[in-house]
Amino acid sequence: GRRHPQARAVFLAKHGLVTWGGDARSCYEATLAIVAQAEEAVARRRPRVPFGGLRVTPAAEQERQRLLTHLLPRVRGAVSQRRPAVLHVDTTPDVMAFVCSEQLTTLATVGAACPDHLVHTKHRPCIVSVGPEAGPEGLAGAAVAAVEEYAAAYERYQAAHRRPGDPEGDPFPRVLLLPGLGMVTAGPTKEAAARTADLYHRAIAVMAGAEALGTFTSLTDREAYDVEFWPLELYKLTLAPPPRELHGRVALVTGGAGAIGRAVAERLAQEGAHVGLLDIDADGAAAVAAELRERFGEGRALGLPCDVTDEAAVQAAYGRLVLEYGGVDIVVNNAGVALARPVEETSAEEWDRLFAVLARGYFLVAREAFRVLRAQGRGGALVFVTSKNALLAGRNSAAYNAAKAAEQHLMRSLAEEGGEAGIRVNAVAPDAVLRGSRIWSGTWRQQRARDYGVEETELEAFYRARTTLKVNVFPEDVAEAVCFLVSPRSAKTTGCTITVDGGVPGAYTR
Repeated sequence: GRRHPQARAVFLAKHGLVTWGGDARSCYEATLAIVAQAEEAVARRRPRVPFGGLRVTPAAEQERQRLLTHLLPRVRGAVSQRRPAVLHVDTTPDVMAFVCSEQLTTLATVGAACPDHLVHTKHRPCIVSVGPEAGPEGLAGAAVAAVEEYAAAYERYQAAHRRPGDPEGDPFPRVLLLPGLGMVTAGPTKEAAARTADLYHRAIAVMAGAEALGTFTSLTDREAYDVEFWPLELYKLTLAPPPRELHGRVALVTGGAGAIGRAVAERLAQEGAHVGLLDIDADGAAAVAAELRERFGEGRALGLPCDVTDEAAVQAAYGRLVLEYGGVDIVVNNAGVALARPVEETSAEEWDRLFAVLARGYFLVAREAFRVLRAQGRGGALVFVTSKNALLAGRNSAAYNAAKAAEQHLMRSLAEEGGEAGIRVNAVAPDAVLRGSRIWSGTWRQQRARDYGVEETELEAFYRARTTLKVNVFPEDVAEAVCFLVSPRSAKTTGCTITVDGGVPGAYTR
C-alpha cells in the first residue's frame, strides 16, 4: 500500500483478485469494475475464430449419438475400476469448438484453469487421440487406451509428490475430451459429473481469454498436488456420510409406472442408485421419475417410454439410458400383463400377447442388458420379477402360468451364460400383490375372485388365509427382495429365486 498508494487491487498469480475499501459494498463494486475492465480487454482482443480454428469436423447429431452409445459403456467400465462412476455428456457449442480445435492438445495439457477446480476436474483432462473417422470400435479402443495411459501418468504424479500419510487418490480421469464428439465427465453421481462439466466450461472460457491476451499458464504439478491433496480439503471429505450400498450404480426397471416397479425404483434410489424407469405408460414413468428426482436429487431418475415387446424401442431406451448415465449395472425385468381364463376360452391372440410381454419382453430387455454389461466389463445384476405361478400352476390361467414359467427358465439360462462375466441373474417370485396393482385393478381381480368362489372384497383376506404366515404381500416387500439380490450382500448368489408370497407350500423351490 505504501509503495503503491493509488492501487485499487492485487492480482495473485494463479489464484485470484483481492480488492479493498471502506466497507463491503465498496469492495464488491471495485471487484465488479475490475472484472468488467478485464472482460472488455479480452473482448477487444478475442480472435474471430477461437483456438486456432477447427482441426476436426464435428460429427452430425445422429452419428454422434451412435458413436457415443457404443463408446460410453467402455469408458464407464474403464474409469470405474476403483469406484463406480456415472458419466455426463456435454456437446454444447463452446465445448465442441474447443475439442475440435487446432489448439486442443496444446491448451488442455497445460493444466487446470483455477485451483478450486482441481478437486472436481483434476489437474488435466484425458484427451482421446482419434475422432469419429476411427469408427465405433476404433474410437472405443482409443478411449480406453487413453484412460489407461492417464491413470498410469496420474499414479506417477502422485508418487513424485506424495507426502507421508497422504491417501492414494483415484487415478482415473474426471474429464475426457473427444475430438468431433464432445466432452464426457465422470463423478460418483450424475449431479457431480454435471458439476465437473460446468467447471470445465469455465476452464475453456479462461483458456480462450488468456490466449486472447497472451499465453495461458497454470499451476506446476507440485502446486497442483498441494491443492488437490490439501489436508483441510481431505479432512472435509471425511465429514461426508458414507456412501449408500448402490452409490454410483445405474439401474433400469421395466414396468416402472406400476406398483411393484415404482416400489423397486424407490428402494434402489434410497440405496444411492440412479434409476431409469421404462413403461408403455410414458406419462406414468415420467411422473414417477419426477417424484424420485424431487426426493433424491436432480439427475437421479429418468422416465422412458418403452413397449418391451418392440425390439427397436428397447434398444432405443437403452441408448437413452447410456447417453444419460454412461451405462447400466442393475436391470429389473418387471413389465407385466395377466389373463385368467380357462384354456378352451383363451384365444391365440391372448396367448401371443402374454408371451410377447412376459417372455419376448423379458428376453429383449435382458439381451440388451448383457450387451451393455459385457461392454463395461464390470459385472452386473439382473432380477426377473416372475410369480408364484412360475412355480405352481394357478387355476384357469394356463397362458399366464406358461409365460411366467418361461421367464423363470430364461433366468436360469442367463445365470449360466453370465457367470464368467460376473453377471448375476436371479428372480423374485411374488404372489397376490394387490395393493396399487394395475393388473389387479381390472378383470384379473374379478376372474380370480370367481375362480376361488369369493367376493372381490374378500380376495385379500382369502389370499392372506391361504399363506403359511397368514400375511398379505405388498409392493415394498418385493422391492426389498430385489434390492438384496442386486446388492453386494448377494454377490455370490445367481440362478436363485426368492419367493415373496407369505409361504405357499406348493411353490417352495426346494
